[in-house]
Amino acid sequence: MKLSAVKDYLAGMGSQDDICMKYGIRSKSKLQKWINQYNSNEEFKTSGTRGAPIMTKGRKTTYEE
Repeated sequence: MKLSAVKDYLAGMGSQDDICMKYGIRSKSKLQKWINQYNSNEEFKTSGTRGAPIMTKGRKTTYEE
């Protein structure tokens, strides 16, 4: 999604507001950050968890541990 949004913007397919609405991006600053990353040839990183908590369940420990 990040790459598609950036490429659409750079291709002139809409303003930053238009692209944010199309892809459900919450803020223009996030899109601007992605554009800067793309222009500086940085790799886009994904969280991989899709919003799920990373630690789902812990275990009880004793005071000695």
